[in-house]
Amino acid sequence: MQAAALEQFFAQETDDPLRYAFQRRGAHMPGSAGEAVAEDAQQQVWHEIQRSSRSGMAVMYLHVPFCANHCLFCGFYRNKWQEEHSAPYADALIKELELEASSPASQSAPINAVYFGGGTPTALHANDLARVIRRIRELYPLSADCEITVEGRIFHFDDEKIDACLDAGANRFSTGVQSFNTKVRKRQGRKATGEEAIRFFEGLRDRNRAAIVCDLILGLPYQSEDVWRQDLKTVVDLELDGVDLYTLAVFPGSLLSKAIAKGSCDPAAPLPQQGGMYGEGLEYMRQYGWKQISSSHWGRQTRERNLYNTLIKSGADCLAFGSGAGGNINGYSYGIHGGIVDYMRCLEDGEKPLSRLHRTDPLSSPLNFLAAGIEEMRLDFARLERADPKANGFRSSIDPLLSNWRSTGLIAGEEIISLTTAGRFWHQTLLTYLKAAFKLHSASLQPVT
Repeated sequence: MQAAALEQFFAQETDDPLRYAFQRRGAHMPGSAGEAVAEDAQQQVWHEIQRSSRSGMAVMYLHVPFCANHCLFCGFYRNKWQEEHSAPYADALIKELELEASSPASQSAPINAVYFGGGTPTALHANDLARVIRRIRELYPLSADCEITVEGRIFHFDDEKIDACLDAGANRFSTGVQSFNTKVRKRQGRKATGEEAIRFFEGLRDRNRAAIVCDLILGLPYQSEDVWRQDLKTVVDLELDGVDLYTLAVFPGSLLSKAIAKGSCDPAAPLPQQGGMYGEGLEYMRQYGWKQISSSHWGRQTRERNLYNTLIKSGADCLAFGSGAGGNINGYSYGIHGGIVDYMRCLEDGEKPLSRLHRTDPLSSPLNFLAAGIEEMRLDFARLERADPKANGFRSSIDPLLSNWRSTGLIAGEEIISLTTAGRFWHQTLLTYLKAAFKLHSASLQPVT
């Protein structure tokens, strides 16, 4: 690979890499699709996949694609919640779980983490959410220490529902509070006030029956640096088990993007300001003894493992259920119909509601290794090259790139690199560029025809 090809991935020379290393931030989503399976062959191939055993750590993801309202910052809104959706959708999830529960692909190895995401899983009624959790535990080989996370919002999530989830077996709750400041919350479409959010977390915490995690977003409109500091203080004062510090992404075409363009909402914080807020957040959590588990996640004590997120970003097999879900297993990635009608129709016909099925990218193993290393803020190139022949020579081929990142303050180390504070803020960009560099390296090894 020519050194000049790597220059497009270089960071800028600056005295403040946390704020100015790059002009834009790269995005990373788990998984990399390869060759598509023809639609008329998908069910046959799926049955073959289900007959094959799996090994290694695995996770399960269940998607609940309903929301009571559309938050301004969210780019994932799909369906408006109606109370009458609860029982039929829970029935459909259980039918899908039962459809493949006895297969070798489901039963051949433990499942280490289960995650209810959305949408808003806690929109489901207490009994419906609980019976789905119980059915998973009855049907699937969950590991003895399986992390079972229910993601939710303060609105909908009352005491009855919390206790129903706990009694059914949930042991971790993740709530996207985004900010505890009432003005910031209301301007983003959140219904609960900051005070109500604090009381909600106090109630979860005082039960002492599960790990309690919240998401904060930095860079929101109306979120001054003082508001950000108060959000950090509130998390520490509440003694939650874990927190995510995410940077705001303004999705094109989102309600927030349109509101900013119309002038009806203040703009989001620019990247340099977000970098400063991230650095302040990292230092604040360190000061109070919280352990940084990944570039965006912190745990207060060992109760918080963040296992699902760690495994999914490393490419672990993911058994996916629910309209709009996506997963990967035994060399294939797949998606499930996002349209509720199509999803229900396939289940009535006794079929997995597949919307797509792809063979895994041949480079998925080394690319997943890179993703896991960047996520964990430590990347061992020698181990990568030992683990996968396709990675032979990769470290030496990108030496100019690593030298640039080292000199600009993003990484430290040689054969094993670690991310600095600036590198952790820009981790998505570093990963995007590392993956692109790996594909260039792989292409350079192919024989010329």
